[in-house]
Amino acid sequence: MIIGGGAGSYLLALQLARAGLRSVIVERQSRPSDSAHHAPPPRGEILQPGTLAVLDAVGILPELCAANVHRFTKVHFHEASGPLLCTVHYDSLPAPYDYALNIVPDVLLQLLLARVSAESLMTLVWQGEFQSLTRQDSRITGCEVRVGNETRRFLAPVVVGADGAGSAVRSAFGVDCRLHRYPEGYLTFWIDRPPGFDSCLRYYAGHGTTLALFPVSKETLYLFYRIPARQLAAIQSAGIWRFKENLLSRHEAIRPMLAHALEKVVSWDQVGFRPAVRVRCERWVTECGALIGDAAHAMNPHVANGRNAVMKDGLVLAGVLEDCFRRGDFSENALRAYEAERRPDVDALQRIGDELRFVWDTAFPPVVWARNRSFKTIHRDQRLHDKMVRTISGVAMEPFTLADRWRALNLWPFS
Repeated sequence: MIIGGGAGSYLLALQLARAGLRSVIVERQSRPSDSAHHAPPPRGEILQPGTLAVLDAVGILPELCAANVHRFTKVHFHEASGPLLCTVHYDSLPAPYDYALNIVPDVLLQLLLARVSAESLMTLVWQGEFQSLTRQDSRITGCEVRVGNETRRFLAPVVVGADGAGSAVRSAFGVDCRLHRYPEGYLTFWIDRPPGFDSCLRYYAGHGTTLALFPVSKETLYLFYRIPARQLAAIQSAGIWRFKENLLSRHEAIRPMLAHALEKVVSWDQVGFRPAVRVRCERWVTECGALIGDAAHAMNPHVANGRNAVMKDGLVLAGVLEDCFRRGDFSENALRAYEAERRPDVDALQRIGDELRFVWDTAFPPVVWARNRSFKTIHRDQRLHDKMVRTISGVAMEPFTLADRWRALNLWPFS
C-alpha cells in the first residue's frame, strides 16, 4: 500500500512490479482526466544529474528528454542589480549525465502515470483518503481508505507513507517529527519566454530578496520570488500591478527583458504561493511501514532537490522491499536498510538548504559581503566549483568543510 501519488510513489510501484510484486497507490486527488479544466499551480522543477541516472535506469529518460522540457548546463547567480557573481557548470560533470533538466512537474508525472496505468500489478485508487492503519497485535496488516462515501479496507504486508509534509500516515505510525515553517514563502508564476533569453537558469539575490528565472520549455519561463509569508495578504491587497512594479524596481537590470512578458500576468489567479517547510523525523521506518519524500524529510526549496530526493527514496526502498519479500521479513530492523542508505545524503541536503536559504535571502550586510565574495571565488576556483556541483547534482555528497569555507572567502592561502 502506497499512500500518496507522485513521482516517488510511481517509481517505487514500477520497480516493485518489475520484481513481480503487486502494489496499490491511493491518491486523494481526482483522476487527471477529471481535473483537466483546473489549472495546476505554476511550478518548475530541476531534475538533477543524479536523478537523470535513476530515470535512465528505469527507461524513462529518453522519453522525458524528447518531451517539451528544458535541458541546460549552466546556472548564473547574479546580484539583484545585475552583476554576475558565479556561473555553475553542469557540463563539468562526467558524461552522460553532464546536464540537468528543468520541467513543468506534470510532464514527468504523466509519463510515469502512463507506465503505472499500463502495469497489471498496480492499482490506482483515485480520490481516496487514508483513514487508519489496521493491525494485528503490533504488526501493521494494511489500512482503511475512504473512497467517496465508502470505507474500503486493504490488506498489505507493508504500508508506505508518501503523503507529504503533513503526513497522516506518519502520525498513524507514531513517528515523532519536527516540522519547521520558514518565515518566507515563494510566489510562483509562468510567463512567455522572452525573446533572446538564453538557455541558462538565473538567480538574482538582493538584500532580503530572491528572484529565479527558469526556462521550463521552449515557450515558458518559470519565475519564483521570495516574500515574507506574513506579507502575502498585504501584497495581494495592493494589487497585481503594484507587485509587478515592485519586482521590476528591485531588479532594474532585467526590466527590459521581463516587462513585456509580465504584462500578461493580470490576476492573482495566475500566481501560486509555495510555503517553505522542513520535516525532520526521528525515524523513517516502523514495523511494516516506511515514509518517503516530504513525509520523511521535506527540505528548503533553495537546495533544488525535493523531487530528486523522493525518486531516489522510491528506488532504494523498492530494492529493500524486494529483499524483505524474499525473506518474508517486514520488521523495522529489516526496513532500516532503506533509511541507512538514504538518510545521510538527505540530512546533508537539508543542512545545505538551510545554509543557502540563510546566505541567499539575507539582508545583513556582513553576510551579503561574505556571500558575494564566496560566489566570486567559486566562480574562478575549479576545485570548489566542482565540489559544489557534485553535491547539488546528486553525483557525490561532498559538503564544504571549514577549510573550504575559508577558501571561498579568499581568507585561506592557496594557489
